[in-house]
Amino acid sequence: MRITTKFYDDKNFKRGFSRSGFTIREATILETYGRTMQSLLNGTIMPESDAEHRFVAQVEHQPVEISEFAVCWLKYQDKINFKPKFFTLCGTQRSQDSSEESYSSDDD
Repeated sequence: MRITTKFYDDKNFKRGFSRSGFTIREATILETYGRTMQSLLNGTIMPESDAEHRFVAQVEHQPVEISEFAVCWLKYQDKINFKPKFFTLCGTQRSQDSSEESYSSDDD
């Protein structure tokens, strides 16, 4: 893999990769090779080495055995594309029964 410039995603990971659920190794891979991985998948740059060809094929086809680079990129994609499900609690107020019992005291 080629090393271009550091890759940061301040929009999705303001505190950095290592503080957002990635291991130190995964964070290092994303920071070091993230721009290259992104460019390879966007088609901005063409794969030059066997490792780059394998990476593109593994991310697109997801075979059983994939490289550490592909695992990191797929985990990154899962995290940025995750849409949390929001649930709302709606209810109506129960109406009180109109047949209220009245108590009377019998003084005999």
